[in-house]
Amino acid sequence: MRKYCDWLGNTSGNTLSAESAEKFLSRSAHLKPNSRARYATYLKGFLTHLDIPFNVKVKVPRTLPAYIESSDLDRLYEAVRGKETHKQSIFRDLTLLKTAENTGMRRSELANLKVKDVSLDKNRIYVRGGKGDKDRVIPLHPKLKPSLAKLIAGRGGNESVFGLKPRSLGNKFRDWSNKAGVDLHTHSFRHYFATTLVERGANIRAVQELLGHTNLNTTQVYLSVTGNHLEEAIGLLD
Repeated sequence: MRKYCDWLGNTSGNTLSAESAEKFLSRSAHLKPNSRARYATYLKGFLTHLDIPFNVKVKVPRTLPAYIESSDLDRLYEAVRGKETHKQSIFRDLTLLKTAENTGMRRSELANLKVKDVSLDKNRIYVRGGKGDKDRVIPLHPKLKPSLAKLIAGRGGNESVFGLKPRSLGNKFRDWSNKAGVDLHTHSFRHYFATTLVERGANIRAVQELLGHTNLNTTQVYLSVTGNHLEEAIGLLD
C-alpha cells in the first residue's frame, strides 16, 4: 500500500481511484500470480474502506506443492552438524529441524512455541494462535521427544523453545539450505510432513487437523503430489 501511495504522489495525473489502482496493479505483471493476487486483495481492501469499488481479480493457477526428497533433508541436517561457527547452537538447530520435520508447524508457530506448550507427560505439543488465530494439538513423535526434553530442561514455561523470531528462523533455514546446496525453506518441512503422512496412508482429515487447515481442499492438494490415490484407477487398465 505504501508503494501505491508513493506512486500516486510521484506520478502526475493520477488520483486515488479504482482506475489508478488498476493501472498500478498492471505494473506488477512481472510478479508471480500469487503475489499479484495478494496485491489486488490489499488494494481492494484499502479502496473498499474508502467506499471506492474495486473489482479487479487476478486468476491464480492451481499448482502443487513441491515434492521434497528425504535426501535433501539429510543434506540440510549434515550442513547444520558441520557448522564451523556458533557450534554451541548445533543441538538447538538440529532439534529445530527435527521439530519442523515431525510436526509440520509453520515458521511463526515454531518461533512462538513456548516451553509450557510442550507436554512431555502427555506427549503433546500445543500450537497456540496458529493461522487464523486457531489452537491445535500435535502428538509428540517418540524420536523427537528426547531432543525437546533436553532442550527445555530447567527452563521457564514462558520461555521460547528455540529463542528465535520468525524472520530470524526463516533466515537460518535459508542459510543452511544455501550451504547444503538444496532449495529448501521452512515451509518445505511442512510440505514434507504432509506428503509423507499421505504417502503412508494417513487419514486425510487427520492430516488436515495436524496441519491446521480450515478447508479440506487445501489438504487434499497433497494427494495429488504423490499420486498414490490414482494407482488403483490405473490398475484397471490391466
